[in-house]
Amino acid sequence: MVPERLLVFTVFFLTAILPVFAQEKSSLYVDTLNEVDKILGEHHFFKNTTFENSDVIEELISNIDQQNLIFTDEEVDNYISLSKTNFDLGDEELLEIGFDILNDYKKRYKTLLAHQSQHINELNEIDLFSSERIHRNREDQERFNSLSMIKNYYESLAKSELISIMIKEEEFEKSVNKLKKRLNRRLKNLEQLTEDDLFSWIMNSKTSLYDPHSNYMSPRVTEDFEINMSLSLEGIGAMLTSDDGITKITKLIKGGPAIKSGLIKNNDQIVGVGSREDSQIVDVRDWRVDEVVKLIRGPKGTIVKLEILPSSSPAEADGKVIEIKRDLVKLEDQAAKKQIIEVSDNEKSYKFGVIDLPAFYMDFEGYQKNRFNYRSATRDVKKLIKEIDNENSDGVILDLRGNGGGSLYEAYSLAKIFLGRGNVLQVMTSNGSIYPLGHSIGIQNYSGPVLILVDKMSASASEILAGAIQDYGRGLVVGSQTFGKGTVQRLRELPYGQLKYTEQKFYRVTGESTQNKGVTPDIELPFVFNSQEVGESSYDNSLEEDFIKPLRVTDFRQVKNIKRTDTNSKNRNNANFLTSYVDKKNSLSEDRDSREFIDLDLAKRIDEQNQYESNLLSLENELRINLDLQPFKNFDEYLDADDEERNKKFNDLVLKEAAKILIDQIEFNADQSTNLLTVNSN
Repeated sequence: MVPERLLVFTVFFLTAILPVFAQEKSSLYVDTLNEVDKILGEHHFFKNTTFENSDVIEELISNIDQQNLIFTDEEVDNYISLSKTNFDLGDEELLEIGFDILNDYKKRYKTLLAHQSQHINELNEIDLFSSERIHRNREDQERFNSLSMIKNYYESLAKSELISIMIKEEEFEKSVNKLKKRLNRRLKNLEQLTEDDLFSWIMNSKTSLYDPHSNYMSPRVTEDFEINMSLSLEGIGAMLTSDDGITKITKLIKGGPAIKSGLIKNNDQIVGVGSREDSQIVDVRDWRVDEVVKLIRGPKGTIVKLEILPSSSPAEADGKVIEIKRDLVKLEDQAAKKQIIEVSDNEKSYKFGVIDLPAFYMDFEGYQKNRFNYRSATRDVKKLIKEIDNENSDGVILDLRGNGGGSLYEAYSLAKIFLGRGNVLQVMTSNGSIYPLGHSIGIQNYSGPVLILVDKMSASASEILAGAIQDYGRGLVVGSQTFGKGTVQRLRELPYGQLKYTEQKFYRVTGESTQNKGVTPDIELPFVFNSQEVGESSYDNSLEEDFIKPLRVTDFRQVKNIKRTDTNSKNRNNANFLTSYVDKKNSLSEDRDSREFIDLDLAKRIDEQNQYESNLLSLENELRINLDLQPFKNFDEYLDADDEERNKKFNDLVLKEAAKILIDQIEFNADQSTNLLTVNSN
């Protein structure tokens, strides 16, 4: 078996020639791992925490075999025992064992895929009606004791997947052929794994022991990271992912060519690419997503041809060919934007400026070169607030939903607009020193009513700003619990690639940490995004929440009667069809996801799927009718729909409720001012 072979290599390691992995890169890999050890040991926030290389091996096995379906219990014990037997296990030995495990993983998975292919050839349609069941998730289940038991389970997995295809395809032979193609795609993806991919797995098994935001990036991943973090990129303006060998669009970037074209939408499948206007379409099914991205990228102004399939279409179908002109996708296209909304309450009309801030961006190059017109979130928001003031608005709603953060400097710089001078946050470094960040001088650019709108995806810099507004009593924070990322990362060049590691932790002026906990809103809205499966606390090895000494700050006393405001909002929401929609949809998803087992009975699965689709379609159509939209005719129409109009109407209702909450605050403050005037006059 493999562990025995590893033991031989270890016993004679000093006399071995070179590790079996990547002969030409072995020294580069070792130098890189040595440098990572040094950086994490000297500069990580938990630099005094030490991990044995045997811990890295355990983490590696856990990462590559999360469902406990590749290695047997004995094999894993042997791997762990081997790494622990070598008390002086150095970086070179760690890489040797790590590469051996990963190569064993590839061989084993290849064997299991071949076994599945053979098994489905022996199946008849009658075999899809059985009393068997499999676990929906085996992550917490015991490992199997033998390879034969693993193979038996893979047979059940293949049968389950064939049933899923049959539900849509209906014809047995077509379904079998489709599953064969899927298995072949998985085999191709496995064979496309490079030495750098395997090295990255080992490296990230080490960095993830420190915290989930410390990561190793290979040169290829570094290139993609730098493109995403830079001020611009040339392409179509879309974020892509790979799903079972098919490239899918996960997000269209605001201001990008793709979203402007109107020819493509989220979840569409890209099955073919022509890199030039005069080139043939290349079938990119089974391609790695990074290779697809290389074809799509190109010089500004040139044409790229894409063969597109709607999300509900089978991946083997012929798609529609579209042409998109590549352009420079600037982060400035995602800059802060404003709109004015009018809301009536008690026969009085109020006007509010809503500022949508998708990120805390900054043109660092322009700032460093002292350019007069450099772009930043603070500058743009300040300009928009001035425009809002000129329109005689009654208040500002700053929408940070989905804002995952950005520049730390921009977070406390933007807070100055609403707070003037004063500390915004505290920062603890890896050596334990604590210092405040804020402004000792400065004026308050906007003193009117303000409300911060957040959701579970509001993170990092968003949490700094929301926490400061809350701590100073400057305005209400409304929405859901935020993400809970309270750490700061730094990038360091390595001999091969880059390291992103956590070096600081930030705290609110109250001494509270947003780490893991996030910011708790003053008023919760049931219809903003909030999932317990999302957030810092859902990550393994995330840093804990803690507390430090608070700072003295000025209370603006602009937040009044939170309990009454909350009660008013709850009363409105209880009568709001959005609340009912969110509750029913959450219940539908929870019921589906909470099932421990999956039946291997085609008839049962068809009934379950039909019931689920019927319930979901009914729920969505109920919402659409309430939004004055045409209901869907069937489930496929729902899957293929462009939800832009529906999402806009949904969002308008969220903003309307936020405005109602701000109106309550304005009126409570006005009532108190009137009462004070009455007392003084007496």
